Amino acid sequence: MKVIRNILFWFILSNSFLLSNNKLLAGSQCDCHAEFTWIKNTFEKNDAGFEYILKEKGQQAYDLHTAEIMNMAKTATNKADCIKLIYRWFKFFRKGHLGIVDLKKDNEPVQLIEPDKNKVRMHEKVTLKEKELNRMIDNESAPSPIGIWESAPYKVAIVPTDSGYAGLVLDAPGTPWNKGQVKFKLYKNGENYQATIWMRNFNARENVSVEFIGNNIIHINGMAFFVRKSKSFEDTPLVKSYINYLYSSGPYFEQISDKTAYVRIPSFAMSNKRSIDSVLRVNHEKIIHTQNLIIDLRNNGGGSDDAYSALIPYLYTNPIRTVGLELLSTELNNAALLALSKDTLYDEKSRKEFKEIYDKLNLNLGKYVRVKENMISIDSMDRILPFPQKVAVLINEYCGSTTEQFLLETKQSAKVKLYGKSTYGSLDISNMHHAISPSGEFQLWYCRSKSYRIPEMAIDNVGLQPDHYLDPSIHQKDWVGFVLENLK
Repeated sequence: MKVIRNILFWFILSNSFLLSNNKLLAGSQCDCHAEFTWIKNTFEKNDAGFEYILKEKGQQAYDLHTAEIMNMAKTATNKADCIKLIYRWFKFFRKGHLGIVDLKKDNEPVQLIEPDKNKVRMHEKVTLKEKELNRMIDNESAPSPIGIWESAPYKVAIVPTDSGYAGLVLDAPGTPWNKGQVKFKLYKNGENYQATIWMRNFNARENVSVEFIGNNIIHINGMAFFVRKSKSFEDTPLVKSYINYLYSSGPYFEQISDKTAYVRIPSFAMSNKRSIDSVLRVNHEKIIHTQNLIIDLRNNGGGSDDAYSALIPYLYTNPIRTVGLELLSTELNNAALLALSKDTLYDEKSRKEFKEIYDKLNLNLGKYVRVKENMISIDSMDRILPFPQKVAVLINEYCGSTTEQFLLETKQSAKVKLYGKSTYGSLDISNMHHAISPSGEFQLWYCRSKSYRIPEMAIDNVGLQPDHYLDPSIHQKDWVGFVLENLK
């Protein structure tokens, strides 16, 4: 069976630089007790990891935890508070492969609270003549922060001060900011820079770390990426490669040296399979005639096993052993297989296999069902490619699910070494599915399968460790350079 392992990382993605605390979501009402009761009952019946965790932690611990959340849900009428309670309940089970989606959040009114007019009027301002700014820019023969930079909607001029640099607003359409006001200050902190930055509402955030990415990008951590718009300076090939990594949402290939090829794959989503296959197909001759291959999987949260199948021949050295899984058969879970059997992203053979599994599951409702006859599968290939000779795979804490399954397979190759940080840890309980609450307010995500690896080889909440740990002193932008040196 070609298993789907989707991962959902539930981050609160807020563009603090643009909105800061100005975005106020009206706390819509909900019957939290009813919503939580439905989530609890649906999860208990359908999640393939529920019984496993219950056995590991005990019925009493679960009952106490659930009773506490249930009592709090009785008095929680605000939807935001209800969601927090549900996630608090989720923590009893695992940190990934489960979640709740507010289906009506986009319909909630958004109010932008404008800053106090006196705060705007009194904010520090510097008068800078255009001729003076141009003179400073023209006098810069080597890269420095001095110049014109942009992070929409803000365009700023960065000029020197007694203590470092200041970013002065040149233009900020749609915001309360006026020309000449100080948007941020950069100052030295040892060998590095830090920033004080003022949000849209003129509230300050201090001691924010600053990263200079090459000569033409300044990253004020968690706030904004400012790109140089005045006279730019040439970046090194490795810096250009890192910038591609930051800004590319799809897979791509680079020949970064005569001995090393580089493939970046940000996601193994099934919708990316054709793009991944295309990149590999177009660059096949280069890959098989290059000594080293770097596969960059940083921040790849998973997707489908099918999506990485075309990579395996470049890594293969010996038969790959894969520990199987069992599926929990319920009417809700089995509907996912029926949908897959009709999904044209998969070939006809796979769709037929999904239908056969669906039929088998329906004959065993309420049970865990082994999909394949053998618990262990062994996949062999007829040929070991002479090149690449060494394969480095870059991983970090945001790699999970299908990406971790890919790593389990690649670690069995004599060619492969993993570089980076331990992965997220979300694979043992997998194959996500969803259900919508009777009210239509929430969508519950949970899992349909359980690996035979556990508990002996658990990955959930643990992750997979790299062969070469890249500690914090090696910045992300330098990872590829570090690997290039290590491969020599």
